[in-house]
Amino acid sequence: MALPGTPGQRISDLCNGNHITQKELAEKIGVSASQLSRIVSGETRTVSSDILIGVAKEFKVSTDYILGLSTVSVRKSYDISELGLSEGAVRGLVTGAVDVQILNRLLEHRNFPKLIDLIRIYFQDTAAKGIMARNQLIEMATASLSDLMKEHPEHRAEAKQDLQLLNAQKMGGT
Repeated sequence: MALPGTPGQRISDLCNGNHITQKELAEKIGVSASQLSRIVSGETRTVSSDILIGVAKEFKVSTDYILGLSTVSVRKSYDISELGLSEGAVRGLVTGAVDVQILNRLLEHRNFPKLIDLIRIYFQDTAAKGIMARNQLIEMATASLSDLMKEHPEHRAEAKQDLQLLNAQKMGGT
């Protein structure tokens, strides 16, 4: 089932949401500004695959989202070179040392962007921000354990011990 709206309207929304003009987008994806304008205005009803792929790559969204086939704008598949992984990480994926199904679940989890931001803060920012990020990571973990206890009361005792352990790991700091 297709969503309301046209690919042109979605492209316009993406431009507006990312503070980029249609002319700038046209230059980045290698098409004329007038051609892109005709697509956005609805004058041209079809979008070539080159333009579709260019827009998707520029805004890091799925082509299905632009076409109105999905409400999820985030792509679920990436070329491994786009991920910026270290050689060791790629080796782990290829050799099976990393469970790809678990990695996919992690990437699709609603808290993943927040988790990545907290990890970035922990490794790149000041010690105080690192401590705050560490504590927030622990809070996320304890929230997940609390949810587990609600969903699976049979694991309550085990989860309660883990909660106590996690809370003991929090650090003081300003």
